[in-house]
Amino acid sequence: MPGHPVKRTLERDVLPYLVSAKRLRRQWFFILYLIFGYATDLVVALGAIGITAPVLVLLTGTDKDKPSLATALSPVPSWLYFPAFILVLVWIFLRVTFNREDGQMRAVLARSCIQVLREAEGHLPNALSKSDPMPALTELLEKTIRPTVDRNIQENSWPWTPFAPRIEAEVDAKLNKLCGTYERDWAPVDLLSPRPSTSGADA
Repeated sequence: MPGHPVKRTLERDVLPYLVSAKRLRRQWFFILYLIFGYATDLVVALGAIGITAPVLVLLTGTDKDKPSLATALSPVPSWLYFPAFILVLVWIFLRVTFNREDGQMRAVLARSCIQVLREAEGHLPNALSKSDPMPALTELLEKTIRPTVDRNIQENSWPWTPFAPRIEAEVDAKLNKLCGTYERDWAPVDLLSPRPSTSGADA
């Protein structure tokens, strides 16, 4: 027997998008974006107290004005030589990677996508508490969820077509929870019509 159209829409479209959006945090560009942010803050902070600045000069200065290794590292405490050098190398690597792979743009778009779809998820209780949730659910899907995902697909920050793999268990768990809470309030559906039937319509 066909299921309720609200349940089908949740299972096939809305929830797979919402669950997939959470997987964006596991993508390489998002993880490197977070690491790059922390590394940048550390480089700036250590540079402010004169630790990483000599290393940056050593790595980025021209041959004409580049100091010797001993001269460049003389202001740095000896126990910080190696950590400061590694930190700067990681920071430079991440910066080059982001520039060449548009990593920062993709991560920023993914972060925005996560926030928008999280907000959309927050609207689900209001939509599903109605006797006919389909209008609000369709509007949420067509005006908020799909346009946001489509933009991220165009910019390579949504890597799936259309959903992340192996999300079935999480989708089913969310579906069962939502249906267990709200399904009893939905108007019954005429199996030959996509719209909920009204009381007395069959009289």
